[in-house]
Amino acid sequence: MRVEILDWGCRIVSIRVPDKHGKLIDTVLKYKAIADYKKDEHYLGCTVGRYANRIENGKFNLLNSGIQLSRNEAGKNHLHGGFIGFDKKYWELTSRTENSLEMQILSPAGDEGYPGNLIVKVRYEVSEDNILTIIYHAKADAATIVNITNHSYFNLSDNRESIDDLQLQVNAEYYTPLSDLHLPVPPYRKKVKNTIFDLTTFKSVYTLKEKIGNINYCIEPSDQVQRVATILDVDTGRRLTISSDYPGIQIYFGNHLSGKFKPFQGLCCEPHYFPNSPNVNIYPSALLLPGDQYKHHIKYSFENF
Repeated sequence: MRVEILDWGCRIVSIRVPDKHGKLIDTVLKYKAIADYKKDEHYLGCTVGRYANRIENGKFNLLNSGIQLSRNEAGKNHLHGGFIGFDKKYWELTSRTENSLEMQILSPAGDEGYPGNLIVKVRYEVSEDNILTIIYHAKADAATIVNITNHSYFNLSDNRESIDDLQLQVNAEYYTPLSDLHLPVPPYRKKVKNTIFDLTTFKSVYTLKEKIGNINYCIEPSDQVQRVATILDVDTGRRLTISSDYPGIQIYFGNHLSGKFKPFQGLCCEPHYFPNSPNVNIYPSALLLPGDQYKHHIKYSFENF
């Protein structure tokens, strides 16, 4: 297994895993030139933060104080950390071994409107059994919110031109209903049973991609890293299992991909806190207080079957 990481956006450029014949196959979408990542509008493989997903109107209350973040999505909502989020900055390489590396960034107080100085560390580690583990650490000197994830677009097929042949399963009994602006709406949490969003058993991505497009699932709370989603390519016999200790996972079918990519060419499975959670009291809190440590895991496990 071979993983390539770029310091611009602390992003995954390549995850190459052996197929049944031992040939290394890339499993994520990538640009051909490093310069393309500087112009990237799709968050390809990047570390997203300070807050992944959307915050309505960029506003929320933090310990009885009103906070206004930048509104980088059509002048309305705050998306994926703002105009210059973690994906549009150079990260510092702080350690490196044969099978791991760690990068760090300082997000200063006032960065895109966020309070507090925030130090973030991301560790990537590859194991002999074809597992890529990502560990996020963060500390702040003032109360703030933090929600960090990875935004890779997966495609397990041989030609990687479409995700139509993939099968998807998500271990979630509930989802967050979203508006046309991809923001949660009442009742804020609904059962997947008897809906198009029910992925508790494997479903064809081809039948889902245009009907769902983009949705967040609620994972049963656990302090342990647990399996939350699985992607299969039956033709090639490849399987990706995604595990995390986050309370939610966003499934995005890549319907807005453009430029060097086609719509529905890659599938995103992003473990994180729920969209707009600072404004929805019933959602798990993304609050980080001084003295506390933000720590979360994501694991991508690859197998042939």
